[in-house]
Amino acid sequence: MGGSSGTRLVPLKHDGLDRAYLLHEPPVAGASPRPLVVQLHGRGIGAAIFDRMTGFSALADTEGFVVALPEGRHEVWNDGRGVRLGPGPLPDDVGYLLAVVDDVCSRVRIDPQRIYLVGMSNGAAMAGRLVCEAPGRFAALAQVSGAAGVEVTSRCRDAGPLPILHIHGADDRMAPYRGGVRRGLIARLVLRVAARPSIGVDAWAQQWIAANGAAPEPTITRVAPDVELRSWRGAGPQSNIDFYRIEGGGHTWPGSTFRLPRIILGRTSSFDATRTIWAFFAAHRRAT
Repeated sequence: MGGSSGTRLVPLKHDGLDRAYLLHEPPVAGASPRPLVVQLHGRGIGAAIFDRMTGFSALADTEGFVVALPEGRHEVWNDGRGVRLGPGPLPDDVGYLLAVVDDVCSRVRIDPQRIYLVGMSNGAAMAGRLVCEAPGRFAALAQVSGAAGVEVTSRCRDAGPLPILHIHGADDRMAPYRGGVRRGLIARLVLRVAARPSIGVDAWAQQWIAANGAAPEPTITRVAPDVELRSWRGAGPQSNIDFYRIEGGGHTWPGSTFRLPRIILGRTSSFDATRTIWAFFAAHRRAT
């Protein structure tokens, strides 16, 4: 792992394994405790490169939050879908990620009511697993191009209320919008080791509507020519659910200047996922 200015490598052992992570702090220290964003990369892309894709550490320097960038073993998370890319048993990534949060809080003044979780693809599915198995730990969840394994979702019934923002391309072949497994020859070639099925985006939304006690009918807004937002609301901000559908979108981070091959991952959008996610996070605190 490597880092940019303001980012350092932090050693950490978990389950007898070296599980170092990157920690980014904004350049100007403040007197008040800071928010923490825990960012989970996708399969096959390291934490530092993924941060270049999202730009969260760069945004942290202007917005004043801290970013933790853990890394999956062999650049893959044990998200509950059974993907194994290296030797040995599947790691306890739920325990590891909670240990990262605890370690950051021991080093930096963090506001425990403003700890947020974001991930993409395999990292999004890992984030979905984490909030389901460690309810009450995070103030809000954001996912891009990934939801959760079908087998994980049965453990999510008591995970709410939790504000959740989800962004997904309608034509994503790596993590299909309707759920299931990767689709098409290119996706099978890129993701040679298949994951067990994921829940579809609409079914995932319904699960959180129930968990958050939100009203069943969403408000629908066209926020960009290719982006539809469905928002569900309940008794208070802890019930907030925002799902963004990118029409024609592929397996990408919308708004990123980090260019990836369109023929493999599909079309992206100019919609700024990073700033949209941070605005959602900034509007929510964990209930005490």
